[in-house]
Amino acid sequence: MCLWLITACLGVLPANPAPPNIYVVQGVPTPILQPTTAATPAPTTTTPPTFTIAATTVAPTTAAPTTGGAFSLVLLCDDSDLICVFNPNESATGSPQIDPRLGTTPGLSAAMQLPPITSYNAQETLYDTAVRFPRERRSLIIRMKNLYDDFHNTKSKSNDHNIRKRQSCSCVPSGTCLNSVGAGMIDIRIVTPGATVTQCPTGQTYCCGATTKQATIACGTLQTVPSTGISLGSGQANYGEYPWQALVLSNQNDYIAGGVLIDQFNVLTVTHRLKPYIVSGTAPNVKVRLGEWDAGGNYEPISYQEYTVQKVFSHPSYNPNTLQYDITVLRLSAPVPFTPENGSAVTINRACLPPNANSVYTGLRCWVSGWGKNMFGMTGQYQKIMKKVDVPIVAPATCQSQMQAARLGPNYVLDTTSFICAGGEANKDACTGDGGSGLFCQVNGQWVVVGLVAWGLGCANANVPAAYVNIAALLPWIQQQVAAA
Repeated sequence: MCLWLITACLGVLPANPAPPNIYVVQGVPTPILQPTTAATPAPTTTTPPTFTIAATTVAPTTAAPTTGGAFSLVLLCDDSDLICVFNPNESATGSPQIDPRLGTTPGLSAAMQLPPITSYNAQETLYDTAVRFPRERRSLIIRMKNLYDDFHNTKSKSNDHNIRKRQSCSCVPSGTCLNSVGAGMIDIRIVTPGATVTQCPTGQTYCCGATTKQATIACGTLQTVPSTGISLGSGQANYGEYPWQALVLSNQNDYIAGGVLIDQFNVLTVTHRLKPYIVSGTAPNVKVRLGEWDAGGNYEPISYQEYTVQKVFSHPSYNPNTLQYDITVLRLSAPVPFTPENGSAVTINRACLPPNANSVYTGLRCWVSGWGKNMFGMTGQYQKIMKKVDVPIVAPATCQSQMQAARLGPNYVLDTTSFICAGGEANKDACTGDGGSGLFCQVNGQWVVVGLVAWGLGCANANVPAAYVNIAALLPWIQQQVAAA
């Protein structure tokens, strides 16, 4: 009876009752007090805004203490048709020639923490005393039961203990974090001395939550790379500007040739540079370095990657005297990743191949990169930082006539299947040691490898273009080697 009596009052409290003359009973299980005509005591505390709790001096009690149950504050109002109950929860508040391109080397609320009542000035309450209820008692009982059920269910739900898996935080490739609110990514403006701060490697971000896979980066495209803080000299390439440029080395780190990465397993280079290292279709003393920029330093923000060579494919029609069909495919022993979740580097990508064997690039201004000598002859020096030079693609007929006039004589015939020509501008050319490096043209926003540095007549002379391996004309053979498992 006590339980439903208390909860019933939650639904029948008046909106603005007049301040009642009441007695407060605390420390006994849900007691009931009758209205009294005793003198009104002075108010001592403030309770919820709808009424005032008053305390009085009462006579000492001799009732035996009780145990168990929940204690509530019960108020009986002056209006005999109302029962006032104080709910402690109501006090809560709150409103981121030919010259091959060779090289030499809770507690209780405040309202419940009232001073203990030590005495009564009224007659001792009998817990079996009859209680006068508002009119229509039967319907009220039903409403009280419904209210109690609703209140009990709501309280049970609010006390549910929901266990959630804690989000893991880690360094992930930039751009793969699905965090939409910046958790773990923003810099909070409070620094705690001695606190551990997670630092992620360059190209990664700290992420709390789920990540997403990124699509494979497209061939012939550049990615954003960190700065090296180095001031570049004339003709030096920017860090990460030619991510498809390969450096072919011996296992003793001796320079052999340049090369071009065309997919995750294959690198194009020239046979005249690799021939001494090829043994029965393999190159056991050769490795390929990708992501290199300054060959004489190790301060680059992102480390290079090295791969051993599993197999070598050289064109069977290669002529060491004329350098016709001067092309070799190096098959790497492991795949180069092109997606962040697989460990790709923003300084490594593949160049696109020409779309077909009939592709023509005459008239385009294209670029050559590499670490070759800065001039022809003994005075030339190999470069530490990768260099670049822009050269125009020269029409085959023009190239043939200029080479005839320069040194080769009127009987020379340019093999247009083997070669494409570029250059012919003073002080701008590829040179000794650049053999195998690529000639790249940008087409529709993507860089295409159209040639490999092969040979020339001196270096950087006006009206004397250089010969490059014709990648488009040799595309069918290249594709056949790439397809060979």
